[in-house]
Amino acid sequence: MNENIQKLFDELATKANSADAVTKAEVQTLYAEIKSLQDKQADQEAQIEAQNELLARKSATKSQTVDATDDLRAAKFAFVKGRHAVTDGDIKADEFSRTVNVEGGHTIPTHFDSEITRALSKASPIRALARVLSVSGNLERIIKVKTSGAAVTKAEKAAYELNTVDTFAKLRWGFADVTDQQRHTAWVSDEPESVLNLAQELQDSMVLNISEKESDQFLNGTTQNNVEDVAGVTSTRMGLLAQTLSTGTVNKFTDNFGVLAKVEAPAVNGDGTGALSDAVLVLRSTLHSNYLAGAVLVISSDFELKVMQEKDKNGRPVWAPADASISGLPGGTIYGVRYVVDDMMPTVAESVAGAKPAAILADFKKAYTIADYGTMKWVVDPITEPQFVKYSARRRTGAAIVDYKAIRALVLTAA
Repeated sequence: MNENIQKLFDELATKANSADAVTKAEVQTLYAEIKSLQDKQADQEAQIEAQNELLARKSATKSQTVDATDDLRAAKFAFVKGRHAVTDGDIKADEFSRTVNVEGGHTIPTHFDSEITRALSKASPIRALARVLSVSGNLERIIKVKTSGAAVTKAEKAAYELNTVDTFAKLRWGFADVTDQQRHTAWVSDEPESVLNLAQELQDSMVLNISEKESDQFLNGTTQNNVEDVAGVTSTRMGLLAQTLSTGTVNKFTDNFGVLAKVEAPAVNGDGTGALSDAVLVLRSTLHSNYLAGAVLVISSDFELKVMQEKDKNGRPVWAPADASISGLPGGTIYGVRYVVDDMMPTVAESVAGAKPAAILADFKKAYTIADYGTMKWVVDPITEPQFVKYSARRRTGAAIVDYKAIRALVLTAA
């Protein structure tokens, strides 16, 4: 195009010096043609510059972008759309993941959520024992509530007698969020050698924090589960220790939905010797044989210690490794009853003073159901606080007792 303009200028100079009136008239036409070519050249240069800027933006990281408007727009997207917070050109795809499902962003490995789930099962005793479901919506379940009656015999040709009435109720899980947030300096995103180390630190820290909070929720959580069609019961609580405790005698057939069967036993004998191991035997005797094979005792480390320190009337330890009556750490057996330690359980003194369960015996797979609403949710925020990257984790969980006949609570009393 530059050559064409130069040719027009040469022709313009020739005609401008001519005395011919027709030739001079053509000068104005040449001026117009030159102006048109110059405008076209300017437009093409502007388009080329715009394309270069677009290519530069797509290859630039967020730290290289200086447009404050873009920063504000990306920040708004980050809080609205989570892991889909960016669009093409805002942040390089290898810095902010837009293709993965659950881990969601800077330096988080794709296998993160599955490792979190496995680690939580190891760190949270109740989660490891209970039935765990993964749900994508509200969870409801039909519960059979047996009111009275039992099977009977009849003569060969006699009529059937309707003497057993089973009623059904509906249980709807309530959910609560367990959250944790970590904050790290931004340089870790730019230092290749630091990426995996940061991810490991995040995993270790968040697993510990979330598992401890979950353990507390499974024992003491007050999140309400809705109950329909059970006389006198409209809701139950998530926490095992937050249940309404029964009054009166408890036996193998005690089964009142919404009421946790309470067994009382002394913490020490009249002569001052320990009686916790005997209390475990009393508790075991109240659980129906259908649940004994899968039953596990959940106690505190204080309860475990005091059982191991118990002496008989002759001053000899009740616990003897050779007898294997109480053995194995962490967890083991007490007179054949398997146990695990949960540090969120009340101590012996707290049970005596506050009438709180010091031990829970149950076939947890049948008695207690945990529902995880989706997977671990992540929000990665490298924008709102300069020089720092914030990692926020959220896990939505609910839990409920579904079979009150499969669970018993031990409350200790003074001698």
